[in-house]
Amino acid sequence: MTPFPAPAATTAKSAAASLFAGSLLFTAACSASGEAADTADGGEGSGEGPSIVTSTAIWGDVAAAVVDPGTVEITPIVQDQDADPHSFEPSAADMARVENADIIVVGGGGYDAWLYDAVGEDNDAELIHALPLSGGHDHGHDEHSHEGHDHGPAEANEHVWYDPAAVTDVAEQIAAAVNTLDPAAGADATELSGQLATVETALQELPAQRVAQTEPIADHLLAHTAMEEVTPDGYRATSLSHSEPSAADLAAFLELIADGGLDLLIHNPQTMTDLTDRLREEAQNAGVPVVEIRETPPEGENFLGYFSRVVEELAQATGAGSA
Repeated sequence: MTPFPAPAATTAKSAAASLFAGSLLFTAACSASGEAADTADGGEGSGEGPSIVTSTAIWGDVAAAVVDPGTVEITPIVQDQDADPHSFEPSAADMARVENADIIVVGGGGYDAWLYDAVGEDNDAELIHALPLSGGHDHGHDEHSHEGHDHGPAEANEHVWYDPAAVTDVAEQIAAAVNTLDPAAGADATELSGQLATVETALQELPAQRVAQTEPIADHLLAHTAMEEVTPDGYRATSLSHSEPSAADLAAFLELIADGGLDLLIHNPQTMTDLTDRLREEAQNAGVPVVEIRETPPEGENFLGYFSRVVEELAQATGAGSA
């Protein structure tokens, strides 16, 4: 990808330029979490410090950005980038790791309920979650409202890891929990929080364009922008419920594209169907930029670096990253 040009500090594109540099820092600072995610059997770490089990490698990457993976064991349960966490069925070995964990990190909102709903009430692990849980599993966790962030439709969306404020909140909770268990651990979310603040600023600088999604992957991300979500209501509702859009829903989406009512299309290649592929092709044929946003990063790519890259690509597609 072509880097953003280095702008003057007074230009509106300063955050976008900083974001490109920040994505390199994300990749370097969090490379250890990729190693942790590759360790399928026992996680990464010496076993001397607290142990962290995360529902997915995404939250494993967040944990590894604020702790020392050499001393804190980090074990993501879902490590296959192509696996669907909605329908994942943990093995007995997976649940044994959960039962032995000191800290459990999940997204919440039902997305990874297979993990937190299976945690027994007698489990005294610290349960950290970005969205509210089902079944009343709080384990002493205080709810965080992300003050100052009105997410609107995003509140009902499970893809909360694309919300920089929510990721910051989870990172800070992980650091606090680790330091409580081991005061010498030195877990610190300060650097990551600063990098995510740069991501959020870059999102806020995106222009007020009209955007639609073939699958509502980016609601939490878009909530930090001035962009207008114009996906037809019927199509959006069926996508959120993981149902097949009707012929009328498809026709409304195609009409939106044909009538010039769309400035940008977000496409999730991991949920691609013949229908979504047609929408992508129609948008491209109409000259509408298409940005791909995956549910999980490509194999071997750290989530935090991928998140930064996604925002860079949105900036380029909307003109916010132009010289």
